[in-house]
Amino acid sequence: MDKFYTLSLALEYIEAHILENSSQADIAAASMVSLSSLQKLFRYTFGYSVNEYITKRKMTLAAEELLEGKASIAALALKYGYASTEAFSRAFSRVNCALPSDFRRKKGAQAVFTPPKFSDGSITRESPYLIEAMSAAADCFVVCFDVVGMVRINQLSREAGDLALMEAVRRIHAHTAAEMRIFRIGQDEFAVITRFEAAEQAETLSAAVLAHNGESFFYKGQSVPLFLRSWYGRNTPFTGADDPAGKLQKNVKYMGGMETGHGKEE
Repeated sequence: MDKFYTLSLALEYIEAHILENSSQADIAAASMVSLSSLQKLFRYTFGYSVNEYITKRKMTLAAEELLEGKASIAALALKYGYASTEAFSRAFSRVNCALPSDFRRKKGAQAVFTPPKFSDGSITRESPYLIEAMSAAADCFVVCFDVVGMVRINQLSREAGDLALMEAVRRIHAHTAAEMRIFRIGQDEFAVITRFEAAEQAETLSAAVLAHNGESFFYKGQSVPLFLRSWYGRNTPFTGADDPAGKLQKNVKYMGGMETGHGKEE
């Protein structure tokens, strides 16, 4: 059976039962493969487990509801299958880089973890909230940031990696205006949707955040230096892209710089 067909069945089942806490065995049965085959397929294709995929989807949906302001945190915890608000908050912060209470106050970085699409052997993600934000600031600049050396930090522990991401987002928020939207566009990549019409403004924001490079956060008493790289360019080419988050992610990952003036596209 084609792996993309199997994954499509699995993802469709997960979306249809996202609030039901379905077991991996249920998902495997719906996908017509063994449990071990399903687990290996997720790891090989996406780089993370079935359960991690489900958590990311739940927390992406929860973030959308928080921004709409209709549900309490306790109600969302119950809705998405968590026994306590504390457990829900931990899961939420790992995906959106802020506690739910802070995220509702426009902190954190909204995840764009939408279900992947498969076409001609490639994997893309639609990102409607990201596209909406860029469309509202048409032809302005998007400034992207990427954590350098994330593998090394994750080797300390997953918790250290989570702290690094939250510190990166804290630095970005310290230099952005209230109307700017911040999105998590990858594992450790972020995009700031600005209203800047001049490259100099984008470069100023980039430089202000990168000025903190080498400053440390603390993990269990250990000082861990954190470095970011940055890239910026006009958002218009990405608004109409089939996978805007993926394209922005590649730009900052492979074209970004760690000093003022690096990684710019005017």
